[in-house]
Amino acid sequence: MPHTIDPKAFINALLPVVRQCAETSLIFFGKVSDIGKAEDTSLDSQIAREASSALTVIDNALQEIILNTVLQAFPGIRCIAEEATPLKRHFAGNQSPYTVILDPIDGTYHFRKGDAPYHVSLGLARDGYMEAAIVARPSENKIFTATRGLGAYVQVGTTRKTRLRLGRKATTKKAYISTKATDYHSAVKPHLKPQAFPIGAALALTGVAEGAFCAYLTRQVEVYDVGPPSLIAEEAGARCFLKDGSAPTYKRRRKFGHYACASTPELEVLLMDVLREGAPG
Repeated sequence: MPHTIDPKAFINALLPVVRQCAETSLIFFGKVSDIGKAEDTSLDSQIAREASSALTVIDNALQEIILNTVLQAFPGIRCIAEEATPLKRHFAGNQSPYTVILDPIDGTYHFRKGDAPYHVSLGLARDGYMEAAIVARPSENKIFTATRGLGAYVQVGTTRKTRLRLGRKATTKKAYISTKATDYHSAVKPHLKPQAFPIGAALALTGVAEGAFCAYLTRQVEVYDVGPPSLIAEEAGARCFLKDGSAPTYKRRRKFGHYACASTPELEVLLMDVLREGAPG
């Protein structure tokens, strides 16, 4: 493996396979059984616990297809991926500064029901910082891409891709406060219009990038959930941060206790105040 990986080369190598996986997954949207996995009992929300146990054969298949391409193009890279598939073991012991981060289907809960958007989410991190991201939203035929320092883009179907740029002022008061953080709804309601459904970090963060949401707040969220779409949001002009205000890093598999994204500095201050005061009760 070369000493450095060009983020643009990563996108060029993986974009065709993510696009193909996204298109293929639509065949099974709402038409595939839940084979299930162990529920994450550490989650506070019942809906979040139910979502954590959702798994289909398509999740596993997409992960294997994407990781196979990664192994061929970038051998030696490290890996953080959601599912326990065979190819994931081939990355064990790698010491590269680069990490591929993958959630083959973010929103399996909705994918198996066919009732809301889901995402194929892939990214490249170097020393814990996101360098490149590809996030597909198959039900809307959208693919988001971002390269650190070079902007975030969205492409709908075969149309020309459009750069995502957030303004200095939010154009909506809609905020995504997840099912894991609904106890913060009352704190933000004087200022924002929170929603917690449909479920999905990739939906929330790409939604911030598009201007559909002005902010995002969640708890107990995994690196593979937020890593790739965080770069989409940040390259569009938002900022992602933790409870202490620091920037998140994506170097190892972990859960962030609190995770937030704000589309403007004013909203960042608001969310920091909310986090500092804590959830009511």
